[in-house]
Amino acid sequence: MNRTGSPLTFLRMTARNLYRRPMRTALAALGVAIGVVAIVSFSALVRGLWDAVDATIHINDAELMVFQADVAADLLSVLDEEETRAKLTAIPEVREAIATLWHILPVAGRRFCLILGLRLEDMPSLRNDLIRGRCPQADDELVLGSIACGALEKDLDDVLHVRDKPYRVVGVFRTDAVFLNGAIVMSLPRLQRLAAREGRVSLFQVHLQRGANPAAVAERIEREHRDLVAVGDASEYHKVDQGLEIAQDMVWAVSFLAIVIGSIIIANTMWMTVLQRTREIGVLRAVGWPRRRIMGMIVLEAAGVGLIACPLGWLLGAGLAELTTVLPVSEQFMEPVFSATPFLLALGVAVVLSVLGALLPAWRAGRISPAEALRYE
Repeated sequence: MNRTGSPLTFLRMTARNLYRRPMRTALAALGVAIGVVAIVSFSALVRGLWDAVDATIHINDAELMVFQADVAADLLSVLDEEETRAKLTAIPEVREAIATLWHILPVAGRRFCLILGLRLEDMPSLRNDLIRGRCPQADDELVLGSIACGALEKDLDDVLHVRDKPYRVVGVFRTDAVFLNGAIVMSLPRLQRLAAREGRVSLFQVHLQRGANPAAVAERIEREHRDLVAVGDASEYHKVDQGLEIAQDMVWAVSFLAIVIGSIIIANTMWMTVLQRTREIGVLRAVGWPRRRIMGMIVLEAAGVGLIACPLGWLLGAGLAELTTVLPVSEQFMEPVFSATPFLLALGVAVVLSVLGALLPAWRAGRISPAEALRYE
């Protein structure tokens, strides 16, 4: 082969080098695929959490959720029901403020569930989300989320015990928020007694007058009442709970670590490849291949490993994310949401870092002379 060898011949030779050592290529690709798996799976899970939080904020077409200010987590928010309702309804743009209590209690004597308390007069707000049955009309009735229905093995007209007291299941609902689908909705006064929080709630769902600006109303609530925070979408949820931002940071930390490990594996693999092919590279140099062509071959092989790793990582990442929907515990809190961005990002990162990992081995290959190759044992 001479300097004027066609690009097709060059690509064929690169592909042959990957194919003739399938185990080495597969192991290197698997190392890079781990990083792709991390990016795809964790991004899908965090995106699912963001969408679920956003759906929770806007459930029943509410524009805002109002919590206690300066709490470490949303479940720790405690508001005086009557006092807070008076503050909110005094704002002309507020049409309705629905009090809600969030609490976790043992159910059926064997597992803990998120329980939401609503006043019976506010229960009709659930009507659009019901898939079976009706809304509760008495303190001893409740409705189950679709996931809770399966997890607790209960359905319409069954009796469910909460703190050893019987409640009749009168409806099943499904929302766009996965962790609400794993919840139970019951009478607010009854839940307040069970949780020892009489007169207290966790939050208010705020419905605004037609044409009102949610951002402006939220700013007014927080300005006039320093003890309250108003959340209009998932990007503002850090005001009451930083879990989403922490999860996002963890995605990038784990993904970065996995990708770095993959690039180190690539660098080690390509370095060993150069050592094993010293004679071959020397022959190519002897027949006229310039250093840049030798380096290009090594770099292109590494890029090929990255391209092989991506489909494998995509499949494993999507499968790992979907696995959360069938596990008994995580199915109540996680539902992956896939988009093209993490897949394209994983492709770019895998190829770029594979190439970067191959630069030092490629530089070493380019410095091999025919005389050195002949002396190599």
